Amino acid sequence: MHAVMKKAFYLFTLLFTFGFTATVFAQDAEAEESKSPRIVRQADGFYDGKEYTQAINLYKKAYSKVKTRDEKAEIAFRLGECYRYTFQYKQAEAQYTRALKMKMETAEVYLGIAEMLKYQSEYEDALKAYEDFGRAFPSDDRGPAGVQSCQDAVAWQKSLTRFQVGNLTSLNSSSHDFGMTFSGRPDTYEEILFTSMREGGIGRKKDGWTGERFSDIYSSERLNADGSSRAKKSRGRAPKADPTAAKVQSFSEPVLLPEAINTEDHEGSPVFDQRRRTMYFTRCMDVRRQQLGCAIYSTRKAGLTWQEPQLIVIATDSSKSVGHPAISPDDQTLFFAGDLDGSVDGSKDLWMVKVDKKARGWGEPINLGSLVNTPGDELYPFLHDDGYLYFASNGLPGMGGFDLYRVELGADGMPTGIPENLKAPINSSADDFGILLRPGGMQDGYFISNRSGGQGGDDIWTLYEVPLKYRISGNLVSSKDDQPLGGAAVKITGSDGFSQVVQTGKDGSFVLESDDLNGDVTYSFAFEKKKFLNSGARANTNALALEAFNYMEVQNVYMHTVEVKAKMDPIEIPIILPDVYFALAKWDLNDQARAALDTVVKTLTLNPNIVIELRSHTDYRDVDDKNQILSQHRADTSVSYLISRGIHPDRLVAVGMGESQPFEIPQGYKSLGADLFPAGTQLTERNIKKMPASQQEVANQINRRTDFRVIRDDYVPPVDSSALAAAEAEKTKEDDTPKIGQMYTVQDRDTYTTICRNANITISDLKRLNGGLRGVRPFPGMVLKVTVRGDYTEFDKTHRQVAVGESFKTIAKELGMRPKELEAMNPEYEDELPAGTYIRIQ
Repeated sequence: MHAVMKKAFYLFTLLFTFGFTATVFAQDAEAEESKSPRIVRQADGFYDGKEYTQAINLYKKAYSKVKTRDEKAEIAFRLGECYRYTFQYKQAEAQYTRALKMKMETAEVYLGIAEMLKYQSEYEDALKAYEDFGRAFPSDDRGPAGVQSCQDAVAWQKSLTRFQVGNLTSLNSSSHDFGMTFSGRPDTYEEILFTSMREGGIGRKKDGWTGERFSDIYSSERLNADGSSRAKKSRGRAPKADPTAAKVQSFSEPVLLPEAINTEDHEGSPVFDQRRRTMYFTRCMDVRRQQLGCAIYSTRKAGLTWQEPQLIVIATDSSKSVGHPAISPDDQTLFFAGDLDGSVDGSKDLWMVKVDKKARGWGEPINLGSLVNTPGDELYPFLHDDGYLYFASNGLPGMGGFDLYRVELGADGMPTGIPENLKAPINSSADDFGILLRPGGMQDGYFISNRSGGQGGDDIWTLYEVPLKYRISGNLVSSKDDQPLGGAAVKITGSDGFSQVVQTGKDGSFVLESDDLNGDVTYSFAFEKKKFLNSGARANTNALALEAFNYMEVQNVYMHTVEVKAKMDPIEIPIILPDVYFALAKWDLNDQARAALDTVVKTLTLNPNIVIELRSHTDYRDVDDKNQILSQHRADTSVSYLISRGIHPDRLVAVGMGESQPFEIPQGYKSLGADLFPAGTQLTERNIKKMPASQQEVANQINRRTDFRVIRDDYVPPVDSSALAAAEAEKTKEDDTPKIGQMYTVQDRDTYTTICRNANITISDLKRLNGGLRGVRPFPGMVLKVTVRGDYTEFDKTHRQVAVGESFKTIAKELGMRPKELEAMNPEYEDELPAGTYIRIQ
């Protein structure tokens, strides 16, 4: 048995009206004699009519009226179903268990026990119940699938997650609240429409399934902490993630939509087209003696009123149900849920229908296929800017009840991959459905759930993805004695184009916190300080698991700190190249020596103003003159290699040191012989001859070293006139290439000074680009041109700047248009037009 529709999904299952059902009961009672007690027949009538609240009361009384075990088992099972449909899972589990004890050993009873345990988050007991089901029905794959779903649910609950959820107490009621969409002006996300069965609606009738009033559509807007409207302040601004989104949100008192939309019937699950002029919604009509399914209607806003809703004919069979509309970004495809012919096992599937321009309507429904549709029910589709279709299902493996999933869509609108369960804490053991997200992926929005912790029934819950933040913390010391280096400049550049310079403190530390630091970026560090060789370091933020972050409760972010430890070499200390060693009486470079000299190339590149003396040493063997000549050959060979790697000869001085400077092991020495000679050991001829033979050869090898020291730091590279001319020509070419003009959207508290600073433009250029701006003050949502020598040809074809004193009427007259036509293109400006901004004219 598949998990079945629950309370808030009544918009599909309310197919029989009270009057019609009651008539059927009366006819059945008169036409059919039964051995069952009258109260059982009455309970069965309410059960068949999906009026489960009434059925529960009668079945509880009827249980003692029947005598056989089979009759009692059947009533227990039906009570379990009634409790299940009305969200009373513990009671449902008890009744299924009672039925099983009475030898009603059907798959539905076994599965009912397992699912009710799962719906109560009793995953260990549910897992055992699924195993019992598997043993009783080994060929039914729902047993192993149930076991796996319990194991997954436990793992998801334990996993660290970035998502936070919270009950939207300022909007929820003790009744069912669900079916949301964003309303208001296009590209704003602070006003919503939602569905509710609360007191005070248009309808006065009560639903026999839930015992609550028929649903209506309400509007509300999000408020700031001081009670002012957020919607007005968000005009023309992209929505920003709110760190308190999953904790505290305030909304205004809900307002009923007018009676053109709300009626005595069920209305709910609204959605708008992209311009937010046309609204689609679900209506389930209650017509006496008729079996009618739910349908999708559309209406258009005209000023402050709504046009009479029009039925969208998708199902030619009026007893079929369609609902939960979602519209594609181009308004050409309508996604919905329905039980049309072709649905899997007669369940509710996800469908789509495309605009048929020739017929001036909608084409034939297309089932979204087996990737998403199951023998269970798939409902509440939602299309988002991340390319995913979000939906609810109770047929796919989940945590219990309906879970939320998402799947990528192809260009044709069909699913292209395996649906992804959104996991805990978005999903729970209860029913979770009806997701609504602000732009920017799955970062900020709402969903519906009847989990514990709510106001009652189905509630609206907030959803917020805690952002990942990055900081850099480093420490810089001298390679000579590990003393901290204060006052050093640290230039930090990222592979994504990030660049910033900080300075080390007296303790050699530096810290950088910036919203521009990102994940999956390699950062390079360049260190500069007088009397020290410039040095560098690298670090990255690639593929970091959430465990690599620390949760910062006050800021409500996950923070990862990139740790950097670096050293700088003092100019006056010779730098030993530990791997540039030579064979006895030889001056050839091996691969290891060349690799070591490549580090010198890097040092010279990082320090373009230094000149070095590259020195080669020999051991004491052979006569002094020969050692001097040999060491000079070795130094010359090393310098020649550096020149071949692009280093200018003027920056290199080759010096053969012979045996004049035996090596002394320094503190912290880690190269050849570090395990043999303690710090302070002088590798003189006298000392070496006292050593064992094996150590003597190592000591002589160490003496046959190469090092370098800085002799100047004022080198000026020669000017390459041809390269300079080429660079100038390229710059001129770039300057002559037209740039696509960029627009700047004015934010709260922006002034012309901050606008110029943020857009890197002078005030005179800003005014020149935007018609002088005489007498115009910036306001939130205002758009301005900010690219000097930018190409605004395409923008100017479709937009016009508003001058002081102009209105829709005067501009429309100038353009030969009707004012209402111009107003329709610019719905964000309901009253007077603000001077200085640009409005759409095409």
